[in-house]
Amino acid sequence: MDEIRQVKIPSVLPELQVTEHEVQERPFENWEYRSGNIRFNFLQGKILIDGQDFSRFISAKLTHLPVSYWTQIARRLASYRQWALKHAVDPEQMALFAALVHAFLTKISGRLKKKFDETMDGMSFQLEEGELLLNGINVHAFVQMTRRHPTPRAKIFLKGLKSRLLLMLSNRFGNPNYEKIREVVEALVQQIDEELLKPSNEVICLPEKT
Repeated sequence: MDEIRQVKIPSVLPELQVTEHEVQERPFENWEYRSGNIRFNFLQGKILIDGQDFSRFISAKLTHLPVSYWTQIARRLASYRQWALKHAVDPEQMALFAALVHAFLTKISGRLKKKFDETMDGMSFQLEEGELLLNGINVHAFVQMTRRHPTPRAKIFLKGLKSRLLLMLSNRFGNPNYEKIREVVEALVQQIDEELLKPSNEVICLPEKT
């Protein structure tokens, strides 16, 4: 007991010297992955695509992007997951990353299915805020333009749109979204008929008297 009492604890602890091989740096801090011209990353629990939060990117209204674009993104995202599986060593981060990739691939799959559903007899369509886009053409906007400028050329184009709309109405069993668009298409056909009955504004120039 006397020997224990004689041990003196220094007021200042000596600085511990740690050799370089004893320092353990956090492995796999760089999640950046490039696939073609697209740059993926994983920072603060978010997957980024070209620096943009992928969750916001995929939720945006991007109906103008073709099916091939989403197919390519899904394929590259799956490649990113395979790359991460070979390089990641942090199980907690990897679990979060894998869950996000799975959720995004599921959402892309649903978007692709919607793209295929929004097709009738080779015609693609989208209904955005009550306005119909047919093969990328805003039918409502074109009818409004023809209403302001009812030229013969515009009316010819209206006739073409009308034939496509009537084809969509006739295919009631060919698409699960038929009931969703039926009223909109019927209203557009009626508006087009009204515009076709109006006289054209184009001035016809008669030849000069000889």
